[in-house]
Amino acid sequence: MSDSATKASDGMRVGYLLRMYPRFSQTFVVNEILELERQGVDVSILSLKKPTDGRFHESLSRVSAQAEYAAERFLESPAKMRTAHWGVFRGSPVAYATAFGSAVRHSGANLTDFKQAALVLRWAKKRKLEHVHIHFGTNEASTAYLANRMGGLPYSMTLHAFDIFRDTVDRALLARKINASRFTVTVSEYNRRFMVENLPGVNPDKIRVNYNGIDLDAFNAPGSERVANTIVGVGRLIEKKGFIHLVRAVAKLRDKGVEVRCTIVGDGPQKDLLKREIKRLDVRRHVKLAGGLSQARVRDLMAESMCTVLPCVHAKDGNVDALPTVLLEAMASGCVCVSTRVSGVPEIIEHERSGILTEPDDDTVLVEPIARILQDAAWHQQLSRRGRERAEEVFDIRRNVGRMKWWFCESIESRGASGAAPRNAADAPQDAAVSALTEGTP
Repeated sequence: MSDSATKASDGMRVGYLLRMYPRFSQTFVVNEILELERQGVDVSILSLKKPTDGRFHESLSRVSAQAEYAAERFLESPAKMRTAHWGVFRGSPVAYATAFGSAVRHSGANLTDFKQAALVLRWAKKRKLEHVHIHFGTNEASTAYLANRMGGLPYSMTLHAFDIFRDTVDRALLARKINASRFTVTVSEYNRRFMVENLPGVNPDKIRVNYNGIDLDAFNAPGSERVANTIVGVGRLIEKKGFIHLVRAVAKLRDKGVEVRCTIVGDGPQKDLLKREIKRLDVRRHVKLAGGLSQARVRDLMAESMCTVLPCVHAKDGNVDALPTVLLEAMASGCVCVSTRVSGVPEIIEHERSGILTEPDDDTVLVEPIARILQDAAWHQQLSRRGRERAEEVFDIRRNVGRMKWWFCESIESRGASGAAPRNAADAPQDAAVSALTEGTP
């Protein structure tokens, strides 16, 4: 890294623009902000909607940045809205009109995005932000894109899954958002390939891969005592998680004489469907729907259970899990993972080395590997140990967030020097360089 980029990392001011903050299901956003703050970045947060979840993980209390909330409607804050839009229009009527045209032309943007874009510019100026980052490519990214059209907002994005794969995604607009960004991160090579091949006109050099990271210190390493024959599944109760196949696999395990106990953690629209299937198969003694639990309780379950099962599938609307954080956490806990060959999951699990991969949409193929994990102590121990090693090698949050911090620095440096685009992802530091950047952080 150049001396100027190293200097830029000291007290760097970065904004996080989010559609709704906090969200109970988006722990990776909180974890990323926490690690950036630990590494010395001054983070500001602007949310386009107020939270509706009603419950939050305890890690939220450790975030120093206090979230601000942008008005969605003119009458919520007419003076601020009027001032923000007049300031943008007065600065460049042509840019203002161009942004308005983009808002009404594309199905993935709307007039609320347009109204909030001026507020985002005002926020970034007031907070003296050098760079703004967005998670997800939906309306929050549309707002950033329009703010860029209006007033040159420098932004980057992290794209995940539903914002890429669903049938409703405006792919032409998503390509424009990527091309206007300083850089765009996605969480798997699978995602990157899909976007390069399916987004019309996208600049592939803009798209970089950086895996989600986890705090390895928060999870017990392998070696702790496990409760016999226990399985845990964690995630929103939605189609792409495939929990219906886990319930059916438990019924088949019972029929084979395996005394299995399965806890499924999470809430969502498929809760009633799963309840009916549990009743139909008469596995109420074997499967428990635990609802949403705290991060601490989920960590305890992973430390106690022998196996984590996440039978991901392609949903009917095209949605698919990209890089499920729960698998990273389970591997770090030494809780052996069983999942499917879907999207980025094979980038997490090395089959029969750090976990097990099966084909999706088939509960039958889950039965044999789960039974062996529960009954073969030596094999369980081997997979458990190698899963932890895999988490340490690839999914350490300090290293992965350090890479993001480096990219922020390079974006700020290149814009300040010449207004040029940031360096290609191939120029990003290897692990040793990232470690050098984060060296000395408390």
